[in-house]
Amino acid sequence: MAPRGKAQSTREARNPLGAKSSSRGGIQKRRGPTRVDTDGDLDMDGPSKRPNRGPTTETSGGRGRPSGRGGPQPSRGAAKVAQIVMKQLGGGSDLASRVSRPNRGRGGQIEGLTWLRVRGLKQSKAASNSDGGLSDLLSFLERKASSLGTGRKRHITIRKSHRAGEFVFVGANKEDAEELLKLNTFTFAGVQLEVVESNGDFEPSSKATESPETAELRAKLQSILSQRYIGENKLLKLDALASDPELVTLGMFENRERALKTFKGLMAICDGLFKTAQEKKDAIHSISLANNSIDNVIQVESVAVSFPQLKNLDMSGNQVSNMDGLQRWKGKFKELETIYMTGNPIEGTDVNYKTTLLEWFPKLQNINGVELRTAQQIAEQEAARLPKPIPQSGPDFRDVNGIGEQFLLDFFIAYDTNREGLISRLYDAGSQFSLAVDAVSVRDPNAPPPLPWAAYIKSSRNLMKINSHHARSQRLFKGQAAINDLWKELPMTKHPNMKEELSKYIMDCHPLPGLADPTGQSQLGVDGLILAVHGEFEEYDQKSGTTGKRSFSRTFVLGPGLSGTAPIRVVSDMLSLRAYSPLPNVFVAPSPAPVDAANQHQAMIAELSKQTGMVPQYSEMCLSQVDWDFGRALVIFNEKKAQLPPEAFASAV
Repeated sequence: MAPRGKAQSTREARNPLGAKSSSRGGIQKRRGPTRVDTDGDLDMDGPSKRPNRGPTTETSGGRGRPSGRGGPQPSRGAAKVAQIVMKQLGGGSDLASRVSRPNRGRGGQIEGLTWLRVRGLKQSKAASNSDGGLSDLLSFLERKASSLGTGRKRHITIRKSHRAGEFVFVGANKEDAEELLKLNTFTFAGVQLEVVESNGDFEPSSKATESPETAELRAKLQSILSQRYIGENKLLKLDALASDPELVTLGMFENRERALKTFKGLMAICDGLFKTAQEKKDAIHSISLANNSIDNVIQVESVAVSFPQLKNLDMSGNQVSNMDGLQRWKGKFKELETIYMTGNPIEGTDVNYKTTLLEWFPKLQNINGVELRTAQQIAEQEAARLPKPIPQSGPDFRDVNGIGEQFLLDFFIAYDTNREGLISRLYDAGSQFSLAVDAVSVRDPNAPPPLPWAAYIKSSRNLMKINSHHARSQRLFKGQAAINDLWKELPMTKHPNMKEELSKYIMDCHPLPGLADPTGQSQLGVDGLILAVHGEFEEYDQKSGTTGKRSFSRTFVLGPGLSGTAPIRVVSDMLSLRAYSPLPNVFVAPSPAPVDAANQHQAMIAELSKQTGMVPQYSEMCLSQVDWDFGRALVIFNEKKAQLPPEAFASAV
């Protein structure tokens, strides 16, 4: 059960955003733009609420002025402290300010930009460039995003960019940003990129350039966080923030905008307190956001960014009324085990919200203190969702007079040791060769990173990537000379000995009639063979001096040779390369047949009866209502338990 923050019986009323300022004609004193926060409407208003108080309007070098005249004014000290927070945590010259209030240029203020956060540049090979690889990354994003669409291509433009620590923030119009988001998990300079929508996160200000006032404020906020941290339970209590006397004194929750900026500032300080992500994960297992009048997690989305591996979360006593209010957390908190939602309107408006939460958070076990599934059941469900490989029944090798077998035994040895001699013996002026790189294939997650593709990518004829007819033609190599020139540039390889390590290959061979007669004597064509080989090889990369493994598939079409040459010739040779992933051993005995559905259902009925105490008849009824989804059956049972008649149970529960 997750540690929980102290409950608060009363909820604070929401503060209005304040009166809108109006402009009139005539000569006016120049003022800076009014700050408008569009991140959401988190209500953390509390005792510091001031009537008729609107958001402040600040200039870049002067003091802010209130937009309303009525009502009590804050003390000079509190107002100054609040301005410092806005400048250092949500304003000034940092990235968060530019996201929420774009800079004004000669051509006017840039409005309507959608900001994305890109991660991976710092770990990429491009980071060693003179500009840190930023220009290469921006060009890559624009080029790839422009090529994703079907039909006529539309040029994607990044309007603004800024680098902050290990992140790069890019701004584009809404349509372009949607295309850029599709580049998430694309590989750039050997590193997989993370491209997500920015929620206004920013790196803490550099302590080396902090003013004494900023350092003092940061120390105060750190002190507040330390008082709210319970080390014994590894719990960070962020509940009822608007009632915290110290935050109220600092003027942090005077209005909605300031409350949002303050919360993001607290998250930024939390990030700065830990040197590594693992250190942060070990220190904080649970967070309480109870009693903050949150109706949409957009207002606190930065929690998922700062603490993605959180185990326990308390959202009780808030104002979430439907699953849309939790949508921005879907797919995040992948390690979340416990969540509290008591005291939220959603309990009365959505009877299925618990089932949805179990679907959104894969490790979730407890909701509102009730265990709905165990870790073992989660592991079984994850195993059931994994893709099942196509059953292998062994190679289908229908050779003719041993020609295919002998060809394969000779080919890979010659390819590793004497490529030029191999070409002169088996290839002729009509032979064709092509290679294709599959850089996004499924691979073993525990395997080392794949070798660089630089030696192959310029000659790759992957038809999913190469669209133009001219480029496809250039990458189809025909004739001994062209093939030999290409093979000289490819890295040296070493294939497993086919006789000694046959389990590292899967091979198929079939007769192929109707090949074009190279002599032109037969209009019906001649007989040949088609061979498909899947396997692996070791590769030595001369530029990096590293050795590694790749997986490959190679398809040969063999035909009779011309008079005076070898008995056979390679008509076509297609090589496909991908990251190393071991093949299944198709030479072992097949695994036993899976248990039939009837036996599985009986086992599920028995397990549900064991866990709930219901008789088998009611357990079967419960499972059949949810299409035999064991996890959902447990949820339904806990929701309907009080309504079940006594005869539903074998004994009192």
